[in-house]
Amino acid sequence: MQRHALGMLFAVLAAALTAVAVYAFAGGGNARRLLVGAAALAVAGWLATLSASAFRRRRR
Repeated sequence: MQRHALGMLFAVLAAALTAVAVYAFAGGGNARRLLVGAAALAVAGWLATLSASAFRRRRR
């Protein structure tokens, strides 16, 4: 049960950081925005993989 809650937490955080990345990239070509967007997208990808691994069933 706790694994699923942790997976949901990581999924919500990944979605929020993806929204931050989209907002940063849509803001224009400012170097700061591009850097923030790239970093947010990288962390969102990492959290998405953690979320996916939390939802996978273990083989016994």
